[in-house]
Amino acid sequence: MKIKNMRQFLVDEFSKFKIEVVELIQYVSKFKTLTMNIQTYLSINILVLLGIEANIFMCSVLFDKTYHQEYYNMLFYVGHTLYVLFVFITNYMRLNYYKKDSFNWLNVVTMILLLMVLIFGNSITISSSNFRFASTTDYILGNEVLWSVDTPELFFPFLFGTLLLFTFGIDKLWSNHNVIETNGIIFDNKVIDVWWGNRNDLTDGQIKTLKLYYSRQDNYPFWVDIYKSVFIDSLWFYGRSTVRQWHMFNVFLAFIMYNFVVTYTIESSILRYALYIYLTYTVITMICRRLIDTNSSVFWFLCLFVPLVNIYVMYLLYNKTSAIYDQESNSIFYYPL
Repeated sequence: MKIKNMRQFLVDEFSKFKIEVVELIQYVSKFKTLTMNIQTYLSINILVLLGIEANIFMCSVLFDKTYHQEYYNMLFYVGHTLYVLFVFITNYMRLNYYKKDSFNWLNVVTMILLLMVLIFGNSITISSSNFRFASTTDYILGNEVLWSVDTPELFFPFLFGTLLLFTFGIDKLWSNHNVIETNGIIFDNKVIDVWWGNRNDLTDGQIKTLKLYYSRQDNYPFWVDIYKSVFIDSLWFYGRSTVRQWHMFNVFLAFIMYNFVVTYTIESSILRYALYIYLTYTVITMICRRLIDTNSSVFWFLCLFVPLVNIYVMYLLYNKTSAIYDQESNSIFYYPL
C-alpha cells in the first residue's frame, strides 16, 4: 500500500514539475512586459550572482586549478558574461517599473563597458603618464605605476556600482514619494512573493487565513523550535519546512560539516561513514520538505545538478516563502511563516 502511495505521489509530483517548467518558461519569454521594484531587483541579482559563483566553483573542482588555469579562466569569463546579460535584462525591467524604457540606451552603454572591463586584457594599469590595458609591471616607460589591478578585481566594483545605480539611483530620480511602494516580488505589476519583511498587499481573506493558521500552531520556545526543526523534522520526508527552519538547518549543517567532516575530528571510519549517511539523508529530506512548503515539485531536487538551472532551485530553497491556501478566493498566496 505504501509503495502504491509513493508511486502515485511521484507521478503527481512529476506532472506538477512539467507544469511549473512551462510556467517558468512563459515568465521568461515575456520579460519585456515585466517590472521590478527595488526589493525584487536587488534580491534577485544578489541571488543569481551567488548562484553563478557556486556554479563556477562546482565546475572548477573537477580539475586542478593550479595546472589548468585556462579552464578556470574560461569558466569565470563565461559565467560572468552570462551574469552581465542577466543584469541587462533586469535593468530593463527596472526601467519598465518607472515607465522609462526610452532610457534603455543607458543600460546598453553600461553593459558594454562592463563587458569591456571583463574581457579585454589581463589587467588595467594606470601609470603617471598613461592609461592602458596591459599586464602588471612595476614601471611602464620609466614611469612608476600608480595603480594596477587584475581585470576581475576591477570588474566587481563596476558591477556593484551598476547595481546600486539601477537600485537606488533611478529610484531617487523617478520615484513618487507620495506613493507607498508595495513590498514583495513584483512581476507584471502583481506581487507573487516577498523576500524580506511582510507583504503589505494582503486581502482581508488572506489576513483571516493567516490568523487562523497561527491560532492552530503550537507555540514552542525558540530553542525547542530549533531542536524540532533541526533534529526531528529532518528525519521525516512528509511535511513542510519554512524558509526560517531551512536556514536554521543550514547553520546546524555548516557546524557539523566544519567540526566533524572538514577537520576530521571523528577518527573512526565507521562513525564517519554513519555521519555521511545521516547528513545525506537529512539534506535530501529537508530539501524535499522545503520544496513541498513552497508548493513546488520535489523533482526540482534533480535540477540542483544542472548548471544555471540550479540557481532557480536555490531561489526555491533559500528565498521562496510558504504557500498558503486561501479558501475565500480559492487561491494560493505566499507569506514568510
